[in-house]
Amino acid sequence: MADTSSISGLDVLTNAQTSGKDSASSKTKLFDDMEAFLYLLTQQLKYQDPLDPMDTSEYTNQLVQYAQVEQSIQSNEYLETIVAQNVNSMATQAISYMDQTVQALSDYLPLQDGSAKFSYILGADASSCVVAVKDASGNYVKTFTGVERSAGRHEITWDGKDNNGNQLEDGAYVLVVTAIDSAGSTIEVQKTVFGKVTGVAYDGSTVAIGMGDVAVNMNSILAIHAPDKQQPAASGDASDGATQTV
Repeated sequence: MADTSSISGLDVLTNAQTSGKDSASSKTKLFDDMEAFLYLLTQQLKYQDPLDPMDTSEYTNQLVQYAQVEQSIQSNEYLETIVAQNVNSMATQAISYMDQTVQALSDYLPLQDGSAKFSYILGADASSCVVAVKDASGNYVKTFTGVERSAGRHEITWDGKDNNGNQLEDGAYVLVVTAIDSAGSTIEVQKTVFGKVTGVAYDGSTVAIGMGDVAVNMNSILAIHAPDKQQPAASGDASDGATQTV
């Protein structure tokens, strides 16, 4: 005689709730566990003590919980479908960004056609502020002088030349901004970069926008800008004002 008195359908229910990485696998697991649960239940009923029958409310409650889990999995399927549709819509929308100039949150600065543009936002007035660019090897290639230290947003256009006046190759560079207040505390800094969109990538769950050698998540894009018609970037110290050319 099989002894099933120590096996609870709730144990199977727990497996159905915790197994599976998505709704499809969870549903398959639930069906498999449901068959196992019904088998255990019939065995319990078959071999129960006639003088001490199984409490019907217990297994009825277990069946109700199974139904609730199935409803939750079905809801997850609907949500996954909606999310997939939204991501597909974003991927389609991203195609329209091609050849447009976008502004995005990023620490990586794209140098394109010999120039680059970025902004930094200081959370408070700074007593000292260092704005610099590093290459892919981690070497500091450009340190900007005369940068703005007041609270707020400041833009800088870089001509792509290093500290020695040598023109650097187009590619991805790392933007470094460090600001200290009068008390010696570090000030929070937010950085954004500008770049021309040269590619779009979609892996089924994430949409990435390429600006030359720099790629950012589409959710990081803050704005799309009209083609920049300002004067070509010039070498030298930063000038006063929100927009600086160096």
